Amino acid sequence: MIEIIQSVMNIECLSLILIGVIVGNIFGCIPGLNGPIAVALVLPITFALEVIPSMCLIMGIYMGSVTGGLVSAILLKIPGTAASVATTFDGYPMTQQGRATDALSIGAFASVFGGIFSAVVLMCLAPPLSQMAIQFGPWEYFGTAVLSLSLVCSMMSGKRLKGFIAMMLGLLFTTVGMSPVDGIASRYTFGFSGLENGFDLVVIIIGIFALPEIIYSLATIHEKIVPIKVEKKLFYAPKLSSIKENFKIMLQGSFLGTVIGILPGMGGGAAGLISYEQAKRSSPTPEKFGTGHEAGIYSCESANNATTGGALVPMLALGVPGDTVTAIIMGAIALQGLTPGPTLSMQQPVLFKTIIFIVFIANIFMYLYQATTIQFMAKIIEVPKYLLFPVVAVFCTIGVISINNSIFDLMYLLLFVIVGYVLDKNKYPLSPFILAIVLGGIVEDNLRRSIIYYGSFFESMQQPSIGTIFFALAICMPFVMAYLDKRKK
Repeated sequence: MIEIIQSVMNIECLSLILIGVIVGNIFGCIPGLNGPIAVALVLPITFALEVIPSMCLIMGIYMGSVTGGLVSAILLKIPGTAASVATTFDGYPMTQQGRATDALSIGAFASVFGGIFSAVVLMCLAPPLSQMAIQFGPWEYFGTAVLSLSLVCSMMSGKRLKGFIAMMLGLLFTTVGMSPVDGIASRYTFGFSGLENGFDLVVIIIGIFALPEIIYSLATIHEKIVPIKVEKKLFYAPKLSSIKENFKIMLQGSFLGTVIGILPGMGGGAAGLISYEQAKRSSPTPEKFGTGHEAGIYSCESANNATTGGALVPMLALGVPGDTVTAIIMGAIALQGLTPGPTLSMQQPVLFKTIIFIVFIANIFMYLYQATTIQFMAKIIEVPKYLLFPVVAVFCTIGVISINNSIFDLMYLLLFVIVGYVLDKNKYPLSPFILAIVLGGIVEDNLRRSIIYYGSFFESMQQPSIGTIFFALAICMPFVMAYLDKRKK
């Protein structure tokens, strides 16, 4: 434990966590920017860093971006991120009542509560899950990856079909390059040698998330934000009586958020909404929700921040990303020459525990930063988009070229900008596409290994293993969810 503390509690790592929290907060509070964009932009920077410092920077951004969304959600009724949608329900009415600082301090405290709660769960669940997963063979990994892809699409009520279409498109892009296992067939390269290794994950993420969002926001680029008056304080914190009164609601929201975070693709937006509705349903005064009720902010902010630790559980324990940001983090870990999953805890136990410790520190830094800079963060949302977005676009371009020092990467970046823009404009969810990109290689590689080992796909299906159960669940899940939706209607 002393070694872990020493590796993180130094000037370099603490500075990187603080920088990450600041960058994440800024990207989170500005509508049109978000956590995945921020993490994608710093990926080229992590090339020059050691493993632990790079994790400090990325985890700081991850924790900070989720919390940053509450600033614009409370002050302007514009959620900075999808995770802060439910925060607008009671946060903005509190602002209209002249209680903006109360709402912001409640949101910051509930965020750190949910984040630390999920970090404790991560610390408790990830090691035993890793011990279990170390027994997995290729068929079990195939079943786990397919179930994750099925879950992320099945949970999208109203967009289920579009989710599956986006997922299949993502899987199609993973087939570009040399065939796995044997490495003898060059597929869909169209004579371009730059495609023999497939598409780079960082280029895809920047093309899908960052640049299409900038293009999409051009219509509102000259809109002026009305300045909000915020009470000036040195440190913003909710009253102790308010915390005691809403402690049970925060605990409930943190538990729901952690569970939802573990489920691939659900995300902070779903966690916040579900927790908000649950708190409203169990409240003796449900009519107060939506009118500036403190419990509404406690419930959704504790839940959406708890998804961070929850999403890291399957990533660290099984090598399966819990959300879009953890999918990018998996890429960052892979760039360091490591394999996220059960082997990480077995071969690098100190690093495994260090990452969990970094999550704790990042949550504490996130709260201290948020609680002391609320009045300044409120000014960031007033930065004109016509100044901000060109800077982001330039960073995106430089980041893509610096990955492999190749102009060819910039050329196929344009392909993914078009793909991302078309998907977004036609209301296709992007998370199934990105998760399919990340898991596509795992699916194909382990399927082929299973067929080689067992003789055929049908013989693999006959194996009495958890892989068979997971694959069967993946097939049944969409039909079960469709039936439940029909019954609910």
